[in-house]
Amino acid sequence: MRATISPEDWLRKSGAQGDVIEGLARFADWHALWRECPRGDWLLGIAERLGAPHDALVRAAIACARVVEGDEEALAVLDLAERWAEGRATAAEVAAATRSLEQASARAVDPSREAANRAALAVGLGIDDRGVLTAAPAAAAESVMVASIDCGFELAMRWAHDKCAAAVREAVPWSVFEACVTQIDGQPRGGSR
Repeated sequence: MRATISPEDWLRKSGAQGDVIEGLARFADWHALWRECPRGDWLLGIAERLGAPHDALVRAAIACARVVEGDEEALAVLDLAERWAEGRATAAEVAAATRSLEQASARAVDPSREAANRAALAVGLGIDDRGVLTAAPAAAAESVMVASIDCGFELAMRWAHDKCAAAVREAVPWSVFEACVTQIDGQPRGGSR
């Protein structure tokens, strides 16, 4: 069964931000939106609100955070979150690593590295609050943007958003996204783990 509501109408009913609605209004069908969405933060946010499985959202956020290079503590959070998504680590282990990253991030002096750490923080915090995961692609794009400010700011941001959108598509495949879309009744919902 196909969703009867268009992506644009659903975005409006779901309370999406104006720039998201404007940027995605050109997509008349869900598959085209999933396939061609130019921003990972938008695509991950939509997948989250559609109720995609939590572990798929975590894997997508991890892939986005790995687009940039954070501190050693950031890598530890991403590695543990990956293990959590596979059922090989506990939320408590991820939370402990996330607290260490928060402390390390307070000492960050490089804005690009700080943004990369925020991407990993979003992943770590997203184990308990799936809504936070959508901050990972935006922080990753910001990290690239800040690092590239003198040599192609907009190009770098588009590149990072494109990489994050591809990462989300890989972690939340069309079959999962489509299954969520077919259940739309006009109300955003949270999904299972």
